[in-house]
Amino acid sequence: MTNRSVLDPTSDRSLADQLADLLRTEIRSGSRSQGSQLPSEREFENDYGVSRTVVRDALDALVLEGLVVKRKGFGTFVRQQPPVRRVSSRNRHDLHRTADKPVFDVEAALSGRVPSRRILSVGRERAPADVAQWLEIETGAVVVVRRRLQLLDDNPAVISTSYYPLWLADGTMLESPDALKRGPDAEIEALGHPPAWGTEVFRARMPDPQERRLLALDAGVPVVRMLHIDYTETNRPLQVADDLYTADQHEFAFMWTSEEGSAPA
Repeated sequence: MTNRSVLDPTSDRSLADQLADLLRTEIRSGSRSQGSQLPSEREFENDYGVSRTVVRDALDALVLEGLVVKRKGFGTFVRQQPPVRRVSSRNRHDLHRTADKPVFDVEAALSGRVPSRRILSVGRERAPADVAQWLEIETGAVVVVRRRLQLLDDNPAVISTSYYPLWLADGTMLESPDALKRGPDAEIEALGHPPAWGTEVFRARMPDPQERRLLALDAGVPVVRMLHIDYTETNRPLQVADDLYTADQHEFAFMWTSEEGSAPA
């Protein structure tokens, strides 16, 4: 069966763009399922009556969009993108309190994924300018930093870097080189500082080479940086959690209620 009539050589759009449009539509509609293998370059040539250069240009465009991945020696595949939903709400900290586990672990389990982590570094460093501003300390002031690589089903998913002011973290478990079984949020509360409120800031961008290596990212996959800042009842900053999410493995949901409403349990 040939698909040559699908592409229009008289169009002002190139044949590569037209082929990419067709495949993009098939992927997004689900007719080409996640994880499925695309035809070989030769099969595309025969089916659509185009050159190998056209096929490669079309596939390269989809690689850069993060829709397909090329596996050397195996072929081209539709990316598998089962997302973990991260829900932001006023009850977010209840997750770790109820389960006695880090919030990341709870959200992963709710999505049917297996969480794990690897400690990258723990120590004292000078705070970056934007972090210092959120912590309301001088730029370059020394803070305690915990840096972890969070994994889902043994695949890298988040680079988590947490910054704690010395007045809070000095000499506590937050400086331990070991993983914190209940998570850092529980340790902060155990110190007598439950968060009263917080704010989150998101920004999407492309990863730098080190981030791409740590997260094992394919070409064209962006990251989402989320700063989560917790405060005490007296509005004193407790921490800045700087999480870098692989955009293709996460989706973000926000829950809100009116003054008269109430969030579901």
